[in-house]
Amino acid sequence: MKYISLFWASEKMAEVIKDWDNFKIVAPPLAGALLVKGLRRGRPVSAGEVLARRQGESFGDIHAPVAGVIAEISSTEIVIRRDSAAVGDPPRPVDLSGLSRAGLSRVLKELGVDLPEFLPGAPVIISTFNSEPGLTFALALLNEHRETLGAGLVAVLALNPGARVIWAVDRPGQAPAGVEEYILKYRNYPKTLPALVKKEIMGNYDPAGRGVLGLRDLQTLGRVFRTGLPLTHLVLTLGGANYFVPVGARAIDLLTFANLLPGPGDAVVAGGLIRGRTLARLEQGLGKNIEGLHLVRAPAGSGPPAPCRRCGNCARACPVGLPLFLFVHREPVAWPGLINQARSEWSGCLGCGACALACPVGRPLLALSRLLKA
Repeated sequence: MKYISLFWASEKMAEVIKDWDNFKIVAPPLAGALLVKGLRRGRPVSAGEVLARRQGESFGDIHAPVAGVIAEISSTEIVIRRDSAAVGDPPRPVDLSGLSRAGLSRVLKELGVDLPEFLPGAPVIISTFNSEPGLTFALALLNEHRETLGAGLVAVLALNPGARVIWAVDRPGQAPAGVEEYILKYRNYPKTLPALVKKEIMGNYDPAGRGVLGLRDLQTLGRVFRTGLPLTHLVLTLGGANYFVPVGARAIDLLTFANLLPGPGDAVVAGGLIRGRTLARLEQGLGKNIEGLHLVRAPAGSGPPAPCRRCGNCARACPVGLPLFLFVHREPVAWPGLINQARSEWSGCLGCGACALACPVGRPLLALSRLLKA
């Protein structure tokens, strides 16, 4: 199989989206969080003010990304109409230096950071690669935000005292001083997915890629650790360029800004171009885990999938050796009946799409993997 070469962006990352005043509404997703007491429609809020608390030790709380007035509250999101003159309960910077491990974890969560999962006694791997096609911010972060990445590294070590840190790179001499460097042998997709980066370095396969942080994760952690202020903006690839956008920025507003308005049959994908998900509603705000936003034009002359040739390319391409040949030759109409049979064998699937990329007749194998993992 020929793996996809990742495109490294050369653009300087913008601090904010240009013509920001054109964007009047943000809608941070609630993601199951519980609203703070007294939050209601018509209430003014300050940028960074806490709106909702998320349950669990790893999920960060939800904060207002901009100053404004609460326009609507639903079961899934909080809609804020931007108003720079609005004043609610503005946050005060928190000094995170010198906190215990438990105290730092608690405060970072309160400031909106989704804490990465670290395994006790295991190394922490920092991957300097864009994890999949369509995401182009890695090089920009390395070039323009080294100080913040360094602060993120300090935070990682404070959360994991004495941990071994491995900096995964494509060439020597890129790791910070005192950090172990590993030059990745295979640097093309899907080998840049966190689980496969970890597999190459450590030798064990962990589908969740626990203990692997990307540069976006590290920059987010470092930004909050440095400022002591809530997480309100995140890095997003949009139309091939990279921006800091407010959490909850609506897909339709971002697409309009980038002149990427969809037409009939087009799809808007949130995330990477291969593992991302099609958005059903463009008015929804983007959550903290969304790394990219892409417009995918409708293919010309698309029809039903061609019959399987039983060539085995898909099985050979699978980076984790799943028995694809048992299922992929079936027609899509039969796929729902395969779910119980295949679900246990499909549990290790990364959803990387390597099988679909290798298929010579273009069968929708990525759709099959998502169905079996659902």
